[in-house]
Amino acid sequence: MENRETIGFTISLLLLLISISVSPLFQEEETTTLSTLLCMILIACTTFLDTLSQQKHSIPVKFQKIHIGVSIVMAVMVIGAKLLDEMMLAQWAVIVFLIISIVTSMLITRSTKAIQQFQHLEKSNRIFALTFLVLTPIYLIFHYAFEQEYQHFQIGFLLYIAFTALAIRKIYDDMQRLSLIQKGSTPNEQQFKNYSLTKREQEIASLLHKGVTYQNIADQLFISLPTVKTHASNIYKKCGVKTRNELSNLLR
Repeated sequence: MENRETIGFTISLLLLLISISVSPLFQEEETTTLSTLLCMILIACTTFLDTLSQQKHSIPVKFQKIHIGVSIVMAVMVIGAKLLDEMMLAQWAVIVFLIISIVTSMLITRSTKAIQQFQHLEKSNRIFALTFLVLTPIYLIFHYAFEQEYQHFQIGFLLYIAFTALAIRKIYDDMQRLSLIQKGSTPNEQQFKNYSLTKREQEIASLLHKGVTYQNIADQLFISLPTVKTHASNIYKKCGVKTRNELSNLLR
C-alpha cells in the first residue's frame, strides 16, 4: 500500500492530539500521561519510517526493523513503569527516543533527496520537527514538575493550543501531499504507445512515475536491481529524458 507510512504518522498525530486534549478532563491520579507517552513513541517510530519512505537513501531495511523493535520495547517499558510507579524515568526515556528519532529523520532529509518534491510541504516538515522538539520536553516537564498545579497552570493551556495547532497543520499538509500524489499517480497510457514501451517497461515506468525507488520496484516485480536499472535506462532513452522528474512530467 502506497504511503502507508505517512498515513500511520498522521494517525499517530491524531492519537496524540486526542490524548493531550482529554488530559485536563481527568483527576490528577487518573492522568492520561501513559497514553500520551505511548503516542509519542508511536510518533517517533512513524516519523522515522515516513522519512525513509519519502527520501532516496541506502539505509538497509534491517535498521527500520530495529527501530520498530526498539519502539515496541519502549512501549512495554512505559507500561511497566506505570505499574511500578516509575513514570519519571519512562518520561525521559521517551523524550530521548523521540528526540533521537526526529533529529535522525531531519539529518536524513537534509542529506538525501526526496523521491517526490513538494517544497512547501518540506518546509512545513522542518518547522514541525523543530517545534515538536521544543514543545514535547516542555509539555512533559510541566506535567510532572508541576503535577498538582498543572491542571490550572496557564502554560498547560497554551501548550494544548500549540500542540493542537501544530498537529492540525501537519495533518492538513500530509493530507494535501497524499492528495497531490493520488492525483498524479496514474500516468497517461497513450504515452506508452507513443514511445513503444514494452509491457515490462510500462510497469516500471508507472512505478517510476509514482516515485517508487529502484529497490522497491525490484521487490514488487520480483526482478533484480540491475534489471530494473537497465529497464529504466531504456525507458529514459526511448522517451528522450534524463531524469525521473522529466519522465513523470512526460507521462502526465
